[in-house]
Amino acid sequence: MSASQLTVERLFANPPLAGDLPSAVRFAPDGQHLAWLQLAADDRERQDLYLFDVATETSRCLIDSGDLRQTGTLSDAEKAERERRRQFAGGVTAFHWLPCASALLAEIDGRVYRADLAGGGVRALTPEGLRQTNLSVAPDGGHVAFVRDYNLWILPLAADGEPNPQARALTEDGDELRHYGLPEFIAQEEMHRFDGYWWTADSSALIATRVDNSTVEASRRYEIDAEDFRVIEQRYPYAGAANATVELLLLPLDGGSRQSVAWADADDDYLARVKVQGNNLYVQNQSRDQKRLHLKRYQLSDLGATPEIVTTEQSDAWVDLHNNLTPVGERSCLWVSARDGADHLYFIDDQGGLRQLTDGEGRVEQVLHATEERALVSGWFDSPTRQGLYEIDFSDAEPRRRRLSEEGGWHQPSVAPDGQRWVDHWSSPSIPAALQLGRLDADGRVAHTPIAGGAIDAQHPYAPYLEAHEASEMGTIAAADGTRLHYRLTPPAERAPGARYPVVVYVYGGPGAQRVTEAWPPFMLQLFAARGIGVFELDNRGSANRDSAFQTALHMRLGTVEVEDQISGAQWLMGRDWVDPARIGVFGHSYGGYMTLMCMAKAPHIFKAGVSVALVSDWALYDTHYTERYLGTPQAEPDAYLASSVFPWLDNLTQLKDRSGALYCVHGMADDNVLFTHSTRLYKALQDRNIPFQMMAYPGSKHALQEASVSVHRFEALLHFFATQL
Repeated sequence: MSASQLTVERLFANPPLAGDLPSAVRFAPDGQHLAWLQLAADDRERQDLYLFDVATETSRCLIDSGDLRQTGTLSDAEKAERERRRQFAGGVTAFHWLPCASALLAEIDGRVYRADLAGGGVRALTPEGLRQTNLSVAPDGGHVAFVRDYNLWILPLAADGEPNPQARALTEDGDELRHYGLPEFIAQEEMHRFDGYWWTADSSALIATRVDNSTVEASRRYEIDAEDFRVIEQRYPYAGAANATVELLLLPLDGGSRQSVAWADADDDYLARVKVQGNNLYVQNQSRDQKRLHLKRYQLSDLGATPEIVTTEQSDAWVDLHNNLTPVGERSCLWVSARDGADHLYFIDDQGGLRQLTDGEGRVEQVLHATEERALVSGWFDSPTRQGLYEIDFSDAEPRRRRLSEEGGWHQPSVAPDGQRWVDHWSSPSIPAALQLGRLDADGRVAHTPIAGGAIDAQHPYAPYLEAHEASEMGTIAAADGTRLHYRLTPPAERAPGARYPVVVYVYGGPGAQRVTEAWPPFMLQLFAARGIGVFELDNRGSANRDSAFQTALHMRLGTVEVEDQISGAQWLMGRDWVDPARIGVFGHSYGGYMTLMCMAKAPHIFKAGVSVALVSDWALYDTHYTERYLGTPQAEPDAYLASSVFPWLDNLTQLKDRSGALYCVHGMADDNVLFTHSTRLYKALQDRNIPFQMMAYPGSKHALQEASVSVHRFEALLHFFATQL
């Protein structure tokens, strides 16, 4: 029997080709159970909640969300938050363990439910028809807080079997313009801070943000659907313009008076991170130019006092944000800093002294568990293409490091409260996805137990396509300055001896992202391979998970070194004996859409066709926190903005007149991140130059273009485009 050929329809159908693997896996507070989200068997856009017993290694569905959906549509705030989180499945969208570890709270279509482990009963805690978001449980388990209609609400949690009390509003003056407990657009989209409030350790109050968007100039955009359109007044903070005003307040649950926390050093500072530990309130505030970050410590008992500056991070380029502040004592904590050139782990003692715990080649990605003598972290210390779980023992003068996850692959672990067990979500070039339980025995030896996923057997969803699967090649090439750049090359299927084939450079290229890892490659690559097209991916200078010099190489010059590296990659490709140098294309989404345009405009003799999706054309049209990190403000750095936009380079595309339609632009017509204006300005500029191009607009779609029907259509279209052009 011949191998089945993977189709676009199958790529976006049920079940997922990687297998129905759990997501958002979390240990119970006592470590005896795991809870996770899993796609429903009959609906890949709906999630159910599962429970795994660590002792018996068995799982069961705790909440089937299919029967618990409520009618009504998502509010604009909910839609925006889901887009920022890249959360596209419904059903159970969030869950929280209660401190007792015998029950969980779940959010299903904006309604709060309680599920008890014993008996498996599920009951609603909030009325039907009302929508709640941003759920959070008090440390003592006595209350749950949430946001409803832009205000913070408190709901006492009744004992099992008792009638459910009524929720009450903790704030009442919130509205669409000024709201409580919700992070502002910039915090969600660019700072990746999705929390807008935090419990005090004694559960008596909330530390909460009050965001005032009236300071952001209102702009209007058209959100075009299939049959109608809306004019949206959006408070979009364009580069160089004003941001939202963010207050930080202490809100006692007993109705006592509010207290304001003076967290900023300047009026335009960013509230980057907040954490409460014991009587300490930690605040990270970042300067508008993002070259300075303070870690401050307040005493909750005296919030009006001048805070202590625990440490300060500074950079000539920018200071990256992270979630790695981990208090391990009343005044000591673990911290990650790039002050020696890469993200390494530090211990900050009660006097503010810093002790470096990791060094040399490598990078600490996340602190997962810590005591005053030991930490478990994820990161890499041999190659940026491999991520693992590491134990850092700093009980002696010389810190010791050992790897706890299996060698190779890309590991994303979550650690139990005792620090002796973890669950590892991982993949490799030969295993699409796997979940396993790791543990340390009494002698410190490591053991792993499979939970789900793993090798592809006859029952695996990808089994019918395995015979036709094209393995990828990984390696490195040199940038112009000698820097080693990692690549992945997926060849076309069934190459004939001596024949030459087209290759598409699949690019993102921007900061904060990494493409080339020792994980299972995107299934999408197989669609190209089956059609006789190779795919080349290269992590250029400026991309993520490397040292500071590598990542900041594009500072004040977007569209330069990263484009140069992609050109170098394409030139290296031309030397492969099966690659046709005259048939190299380029394709990317978001920053990758920008890179597609810049690669074609700066090297039209190399890149003969391109697909630019959700593209950025002019950085002055993008937001403050992201754009100013790399280019400063348009007012202070107009030359950098002009040089980094696509418009000065478009005249180079006049060569496309001989290759009619060799540029294909795609955009969602309701994109509130990279606004559709980026594309319309580009279209006008191309038309003014009489440069032919193709375009596709998706009514109602936002930045991710994630709807199944849209995904199928756009991939069918781009595959046809490259088959025609190359």
